[in-house]
Amino acid sequence: MATSDSTEKQSTPPSASASGAPPPAKPRVKPVFEEEPTPVIGGRFMIAALILGALVVIPMSALGNLFEPKDPPATNTTEWVKGQKSNIILTLVTADAATLTCASPQIFEGRHCAFKTETEPFARDPGAPLDDNKANTIQPYRTWLDNKLILVSGVWAQPSLAMRVHNEPANGVAAEKLARFTAQCQVHFAGQMDSPKLRWQPGQNWGSEQGTMVAIADHCEVIEEPSRDCPEGPICALMHLFSK
Repeated sequence: MATSDSTEKQSTPPSASASGAPPPAKPRVKPVFEEEPTPVIGGRFMIAALILGALVVIPMSALGNLFEPKDPPATNTTEWVKGQKSNIILTLVTADAATLTCASPQIFEGRHCAFKTETEPFARDPGAPLDDNKANTIQPYRTWLDNKLILVSGVWAQPSLAMRVHNEPANGVAAEKLARFTAQCQVHFAGQMDSPKLRWQPGQNWGSEQGTMVAIADHCEVIEEPSRDCPEGPICALMHLFSK
């Protein structure tokens, strides 16, 4: 019957062939991967690499000694003899010019403490200027690094130190807020002060010390502090370049 033939034709899957075999599979296409370009090192990346290399290699090599500042030598106390000359390094703040005081009747080459006794000051020479930056006044100091006590006159009369006081006045500023610095002085020793009385701040009680050498400053200059966050030279230049 026509109806039966029509039903059989519709029951045959359209994808099957006359022989009943499945249709041929479509060929698989392999994905194509594009090669990424090799990154080129340059610009800021190159600068960063150079800086890191310099910071790691140079300080560990012999070149580091050329770029890093050397610390000043320690105080040579064997030269602290009357009539001898020596270089000393003092640790200071500008307030020391007005606050460091000693008391003793002894006079060394026309230099003396601000006080004869704990209560009696030395009279000012009528012919002396009103302000000579304490050119002839002996004051107590501590040496840098080894903290040795020494009495020195004429420190603040040196141009480098006088300019420091002018640029960084201590009036009205707490001593702990002042920048500490170091000064290198060429001195000659004038003798030993017997049992001087010392006072480090106005209003403090006087303290007694053993015999202490007295030096007269022939020349002083402010020097760089022994330790710094950024040394001078190529390393510091690279650090500043990278920070921009």
